[in-house]
Amino acid sequence: MVAATLDNTLGAMQIGAMVAMFLFGILTLQFDTYWHLFTDDHLGLKIMVSVVWVLECAHTICSAAESYRGSITYYGNIAGYQRFPLMGVATVLGAIITVIVQCFFALRVWKALPNPFRYIGAACGVAAFARGVGGIFLGTRFMVSKTLAEYRIRYGWLIRTLLGSGAAIDVVIAVSMLYFLLTKRKTTRLVDRLLAYTVRTGLLTSVTAILVLVTFVSMPEAYIWGGFYVSLAKLYSNSLFSALNERRRLRIIVSEGSSQEKDSRAGRRITTTGRIGAHSTPAIAIEMKTTSVTAEDIDHEKSSPLYSHSRSDEHLKPMNSHMNMGH
Repeated sequence: MVAATLDNTLGAMQIGAMVAMFLFGILTLQFDTYWHLFTDDHLGLKIMVSVVWVLECAHTICSAAESYRGSITYYGNIAGYQRFPLMGVATVLGAIITVIVQCFFALRVWKALPNPFRYIGAACGVAAFARGVGGIFLGTRFMVSKTLAEYRIRYGWLIRTLLGSGAAIDVVIAVSMLYFLLTKRKTTRLVDRLLAYTVRTGLLTSVTAILVLVTFVSMPEAYIWGGFYVSLAKLYSNSLFSALNERRRLRIIVSEGSSQEKDSRAGRRITTTGRIGAHSTPAIAIEMKTTSVTAEDIDHEKSSPLYSHSRSDEHLKPMNSHMNMGH
């Protein structure tokens, strides 16, 4: 067992808080990008994005304030730094953020996959919601626990369960989306980008959750697990905002693919027209027939009550003389 020192307790919390603030800065940039690029999104999605950002702002404040308590308020008295009420609040906020993000991606799986695979998304959504309830419960217990040791001994089994289940949910969602994308591999550039993004986001949150779990089990006296944990919620939020903002690049890729396809079709039409033009006699016959039909249509249009009286018969004279020369 690793002994508690100033470096692996307050130092770890300090580093974790700074990384969390850095990730919140990236999140805020993505938040601003979203509101500039996707003003046409439906109201529910905009509310979700705003709620997640507000929760992350509160989460960052709680993490920084807890770091301040340990390094300033309890300066020189590390033995007295045993209660973490603000960290408990951050745990509640992190649980809410995580359940929102995981349910969002689970809904994607539900909509993307066919029966019966779509029920993987439903199962992940239910598991994420249950995990969120457990996380909120742990956060409230964290607020009122007299010591960290008491909290860890009493609820350690639940902490390990929630961290492990969170990593499992991320992996299942990522693998399900990979399966869907590989089976729909038509637009290579688009699918490759989606595959890379799915692997990155799912792997990052899963690995971080596993790091929290491993450090919590192997180094319970140190606060290294807490340093990783305060960044976990930020990774979930950044993955959500990144997924929403990635739609702009995907639309550009799809648009470029459509333009190339239209150019290819236009090239084929030009080639076909050139081949038809080599037979001059049928082309003249077709042109004369088309002109004749057009003249009849104009005569019919002229007799119609909807015909414009501002148009004179003189417009038809050149066409009629042309037809007479053709016959």
